[in-house]
Amino acid sequence: MQRKSKKKKKKYTFADYVIGFLLLCFAISIIYPVWYLFMLSLSTYGGISSSDNPFMLTPAGFTLTAYKNIFSSPYIQSGYLITIFRTVVGTSASIFFMALAAYALSKSNLPGRKGFTMFFMVNMFIQGGLIPTYLMIKELGLLDNIWLLVLLPLFNTYYMIILRSFFSTIPKSLEEAARIDGASEVQIFGKVIVPLSIPSLIAVGTWVFFTHWNSWFDSQLYFTTMKKQVVLVQIRRLVIEQSNLLLTGMTTGKANLPTENSIQAAGIMVTVLPVLIIYPFVKRFFVEGMTLGAVKE
Repeated sequence: MQRKSKKKKKKYTFADYVIGFLLLCFAISIIYPVWYLFMLSLSTYGGISSSDNPFMLTPAGFTLTAYKNIFSSPYIQSGYLITIFRTVVGTSASIFFMALAAYALSKSNLPGRKGFTMFFMVNMFIQGGLIPTYLMIKELGLLDNIWLLVLLPLFNTYYMIILRSFFSTIPKSLEEAARIDGASEVQIFGKVIVPLSIPSLIAVGTWVFFTHWNSWFDSQLYFTTMKKQVVLVQIRRLVIEQSNLLLTGMTTGKANLPTENSIQAAGIMVTVLPVLIIYPFVKRFFVEGMTLGAVKE
């Protein structure tokens, strides 16, 4: 029997080691800030004041008080529910309406196609401004209404153009075959176009998801009821209250309590952690989606 030829080991050059070292440094620069915040969120006044560990590789002291204060607040719980609502419903609604518009505009025989495209493009570059938008929302009776968090960022022209570019690459023969079988436009869109566009829809949906999750200014601007504020606004409020309480010396035994920076770090970790958990599952689609807008019609 002939022996199987052994695979030759790849010889690494000096350039390979340099590139590997640079990539390692880049990875550390991304991971270390998150680790630093996590360690800081567990640290105490006494631990930080007596610690000689400036890099915070381990917590200076240990306390979960910052996290307990955050999760025990009823406003934080309601804020999470509002944020989850706007993220799930808002992302689903945005993908649905943007996909419909993109599919229609991907048709070269659509009457007035250039006019509709120009209409969307103008609205992407020219906006009414903050005050006119506020007055319009007030006249519509949407102030302090949680559905505003879904309706206001419902449509994004840039993402719609990306989807339109992808839809334009799908072979027309597939649609023609479906029409011969008696499928309507709605059936073609739901049973032919959408299944083929899952990667692009997930990629755009990921961008919309992050936009909704990180949004806080619209909630603070258009809402007055505290229980209807998103979690980022609630955490900001809690951090300010806890920091002022510590700074004014209204607490005793500070040595075992978190510092103002520890409370801020805990608030950041609470908002960032869900994104860090979700991102690995959608990373492949996110990377694929980075090139969708470059597809030529």
